[in-house]
Amino acid sequence: MDPLPPIPTSPRLLWREFRIRVVPWLFLSGLVAGIALMWTRVNIGQSIVGVGEGERALITSPQPGLLRELKVRPYQLVNQGEPIAVVHPADPRVPLDLLRLELDLQRLRLQPTLPEQNAMNYERVRSDLLRIKSELAVAKVNLERAQNEVDRNKPLYEEKLVSEDIYDLSLKTRQAFEAEVAEKTAAVREMEQRIEELRSLGEPEATDAGDQFRQLLSRLDTAQSLAASNWGPVTLVAPISGMVSAVQRQQGEYILDGEPLVVVHSLWSDRVIGYLRQPYPIDPEIGLPVKVTTRTHAREQFWTSISQVGAQVDIITNALAYVRQGSLVDVGLPIVIDLPSQSRIRPGEIVDLWIKPAEARPQDRGGP
Repeated sequence: MDPLPPIPTSPRLLWREFRIRVVPWLFLSGLVAGIALMWTRVNIGQSIVGVGEGERALITSPQPGLLRELKVRPYQLVNQGEPIAVVHPADPRVPLDLLRLELDLQRLRLQPTLPEQNAMNYERVRSDLLRIKSELAVAKVNLERAQNEVDRNKPLYEEKLVSEDIYDLSLKTRQAFEAEVAEKTAAVREMEQRIEELRSLGEPEATDAGDQFRQLLSRLDTAQSLAASNWGPVTLVAPISGMVSAVQRQQGEYILDGEPLVVVHSLWSDRVIGYLRQPYPIDPEIGLPVKVTTRTHAREQFWTSISQVGAQVDIITNALAYVRQGSLVDVGLPIVIDLPSQSRIRPGEIVDLWIKPAEARPQDRGGP
């Protein structure tokens, strides 16, 4: 028996079936594609993160010497100009030999009169006094270092942790520096008496040679006063307000010039550093609007703009580095975003950045 022929379906029913089964899916697919296209055009470059950066100050000593006082500890708040440490220089670096040499050359060239000769002798003795005072300052620093060594070795010796020879050596070293300090102190008193004797002999006469000579004496006096100030205790102050993030040396230690002693960080960031990885989703340029979103509980948001764009792709070495499989380093084009003064982003804090491309800059009042 032959099968029955299929029942024909009218075009009206087929169109109805198409509208019910196919058209919704086509509409939904088109809607999704349109939204995706708009999202791509408007939100390109949104997946960027940045890290806050603030001021960082290294406090160093301009001269080598003894760290007499350390006035701060880690995580202490400090204000700009607040004393941080006191250093007693061990090497005043006073060019007294050059000053005396110039004085002797001028003595031969000008053929000074007797009053001028007395004034020259006065300046020479004065330079000798400065030299001895410089040596006395060095001896006092060495004596304090020796005393610190005795104070450190004494309890260790009593606990049998160091030998008697080591303890005796520290005592003898201290005695030697005590004798040197006493000798230099007596020499300073003697020089000061000699200066008073020469000062009582009078000033140079007002001749042409005397005018030249007085100019020389004035210049030498200024140079020696400046040199004398180089060996006084040096007070190091905080160059910025913030928090002490590191203390790298301890009180009583001998330090070198330029050696970092204390690190101070500002409390809040003044800029954010981000990196664009290749392929670049946008062409970054100065002035592009940026929306910054914090990762705090409040998820604060505010608008700012790009202030700098790096000249080359750099290796990322901060918290933003992400080394992918097969790569040795992470690289990106750095961009800098200045923060408004009222922002509260800590240095090192991670934030989310959303950069609007030039063709999608906001025109409404809510944008930048």
